[in-house]
Amino acid sequence: MSNTSNDFHGSDLPANRPARLNPDDAEALLAINAHLRSPSPEWVSFIGETLSHWLVEQRSPHGEVDEAKANWLIEQIDDGGEVNSPAALNLLQRCCVKAQRVPQRLMQYLQMQEARMA
Repeated sequence: MSNTSNDFHGSDLPANRPARLNPDDAEALLAINAHLRSPSPEWVSFIGETLSHWLVEQRSPHGEVDEAKANWLIEQIDDGGEVNSPAALNLLQRCCVKAQRVPQRLMQYLQMQEARMA
């Protein structure tokens, strides 16, 4: 298995048709992501868009990130107080933008991660 995502092509996915995922699918994608040494911009975008849509729009409560979703997300992407990849940061940002409500703790975590990247 390659440790890059150069072979990933977002254009191979059906346009405007987000995948229907389950928690195991989401965790598998994040596990793959954590092992990529140099993810392509297409992969970073794919992870951010696909998983933020799943977490915010497909999981209940719809349209928001509640405490349970926030806990799950941080548990999946945090590595010693830092997000574990550019795709994870993109996912975090997209979730916070898409959701109508986000716990203050998740917004603070996002701000801390963005400050680290600046």
